[in-house]
Amino acid sequence: MRKVLSVLLGASLGAVPLWAGAADSDVEQTLREYQQRLEKLEQQQVESSLTQPERLRINGFLSAGMSRAEADTTLGEDGSYIDGSGDKWSHDSLTRAGVQFNAQLTDKAEAVVQLFASGADDFNAEVQWAYLDYDVTESVSVKAGRIVAPFYLHSQYVDVGYAYPWVSLPSEVYQLAPIKTMEALEATWGFNTGPVSHRLSGFWGSSTVDGGPRTNNAQYQADDLAGMNLTSRWRDWTVRAAYTAADVSVGQDDLTALGLPPSLSFDEVYTYFAGLGLQYDDGSWFMSAEVARLDFGNWYPSSQSGYVSVGKYLGKWMPLLTWAEVDPRDLDSSLPGPINDGLAEQQKSWTAGLRYSLTDSIALKGEFSYYYDFSDDEVSTTGFFVTDPGAEMEDDHATIVRLSADLVF
Repeated sequence: MRKVLSVLLGASLGAVPLWAGAADSDVEQTLREYQQRLEKLEQQQVESSLTQPERLRINGFLSAGMSRAEADTTLGEDGSYIDGSGDKWSHDSLTRAGVQFNAQLTDKAEAVVQLFASGADDFNAEVQWAYLDYDVTESVSVKAGRIVAPFYLHSQYVDVGYAYPWVSLPSEVYQLAPIKTMEALEATWGFNTGPVSHRLSGFWGSSTVDGGPRTNNAQYQADDLAGMNLTSRWRDWTVRAAYTAADVSVGQDDLTALGLPPSLSFDEVYTYFAGLGLQYDDGSWFMSAEVARLDFGNWYPSSQSGYVSVGKYLGKWMPLLTWAEVDPRDLDSSLPGPINDGLAEQQKSWTAGLRYSLTDSIALKGEFSYYYDFSDDEVSTTGFFVTDPGAEMEDDHATIVRLSADLVF
């Protein structure tokens, strides 16, 4: 800035004829005054930049991992898990990255955009979040755009591996309704009742959900997606309750690809999801538990699931043990057994994990999962494992090893 003004000043001095005859002392005095004004302007600019809030913030996360499954089937072919873990070490399913931009438009308005890419999608970057957040009052805010689908206790950071102790969130719950984002309008109210703080939100919108490899990537269109959730915190405890309903449709081509007869349709079926979560974290012990239910109002099997995790902080180390299950509900007895077996999801699992905090922003994690009880007297399933048609899990169990390095910046 000083250089520009000096050039302009020199040009002005050379272009004004009246100054040509002025005394040298007058010219020097004028230059000193301009120099003082310039220094004052520069000082004001520095002070302004120090006192004004930062208008643009950039942060991000990265997870680099690998996994391998041992899932023998009765047909001799190995199965793969819903997250992409197979009979060979895979780096795609657990490797992902995101960059978030927060732009402060005014004291009340903020624009948020998050770019996300994962190995599961060949690292094709997509706009995962894109919304405007406006503070109506100090306790009420409104969001509009592509936002988080707030189904679970950890929905806000489901892809940020550093934010939780598992390598991968318990799939029995978090793959029950695998929806992460939606195009919606959300209103949130924060309030207190005594020492307990609450966050109540309601939303309305729509979303397209990819059913994943278990359903040949069938597309579930959720319209009039509406729900409410309440998160309450007291000391080291967090409780969260959520309920969401929508009219869900699946195209006839996707149903045919699943091997279903043309007589079955899936058009604007009233579907609801209900979840309840509890977490305790005092810096010495960690406990997290969730239960969830996904209910379809037609012939499609509903599901109920849950998990319990307990961990202990030992300096930079945290050993963790998790038990989880998912069970089918409301099987349609009028459907042939093979159809119910193919659509129903049933399994239990034990997972032993270990987390090491390498730095304040880097964590190294590993876990071993044992899956079992895929079948019983009512259904014969392969759980969340993808197998050839007609295959069953050998000895009714399977295992997966996962390793990851997670960081935030």
